[in-house]
Amino acid sequence: MLFIAVSLIAFFISYIITPFIALLGKKQNLVDKPGYRKIHNNAIPTLGGIVIFFGFLFSVLFLVPLQRQEQVLLAGSIIILLLGVVDDIADLKPQIKFGIQMIPALLFIAFNNNLINQFIIEKLSSLNIIGYLLYPILILWIVGITNSINLIDGLDGLASGISIIALSTFLISGFFINKGYQIYNLLNSALLGSTVAFFRYNFFPAQIFLGDSGSTFAGFFISSISILWVIYSGNVMLSMVPILILALPLFDTLFAIWRRCRSHKPIFQADQGHLHHLLLKRGLSHRNVVLFLLSISAICNLIAIGIVWLCLK
Repeated sequence: MLFIAVSLIAFFISYIITPFIALLGKKQNLVDKPGYRKIHNNAIPTLGGIVIFFGFLFSVLFLVPLQRQEQVLLAGSIIILLLGVVDDIADLKPQIKFGIQMIPALLFIAFNNNLINQFIIEKLSSLNIIGYLLYPILILWIVGITNSINLIDGLDGLASGISIIALSTFLISGFFINKGYQIYNLLNSALLGSTVAFFRYNFFPAQIFLGDSGSTFAGFFISSISILWVIYSGNVMLSMVPILILALPLFDTLFAIWRRCRSHKPIFQADQGHLHHLLLKRGLSHRNVVLFLLSISAICNLIAIGIVWLCLK
């Protein structure tokens, strides 16, 4: 029942405050204006990250007993959120964003090093010292997923929908592993409830956008709990499950990097070659592109749940 209560409180807080935050964004001119790479024709408020964070935060503070590791995860999420808000306003250089994103990633790894070390010793002992390459891999994973959710946030409801699907899968999969992970399932429930409520206003035609604050906050949180999920599962083979769950944003990001390198363009240079752009050019409507990509993501996540069920039942 606690999982339901946490999710419902987050849902109602997010649902109630979204229109007010959208109005505030318009009044303060905190909007995403139409432009070369933009699909929308009107200025849309970009404070969605504030919405999903406050729904998540108040639900957690009311009902979830936070220990040090969870407090660090929350602190890291706040750093990512604030960085995203500044980026939405000032349009920071990618190098600056990546540098600052490393801070919460390193904090998360540092405060969970005992869990990670235990996982390396017990599950990766055959690799000896090479097993400790897991540390830079995990940092790369956190920063990579944080930005991949941001990069795929190009259509109304796409990034928030992918986040909802991923959070739902990790929530379901979390019930298959030991009790030590259940605190993170509660945090997951809170963000899931908040994001579902926000999705009502973010789906086409959107009244408010996630902004960099919302997409990077969701990406950081999802990447962090995915690491904890694998560690608490105690099964090295299940390390492929988060990759399957996040296959769509991962593929889109890797495809973007490959495309820009092939064209001898900076990998940070924005373009109109993402999956959703290509589908729009094929003649699909905005809504249908989003539904199609969310369906692909849902299929990948259903396969992931099947794998978890077969391995951990």
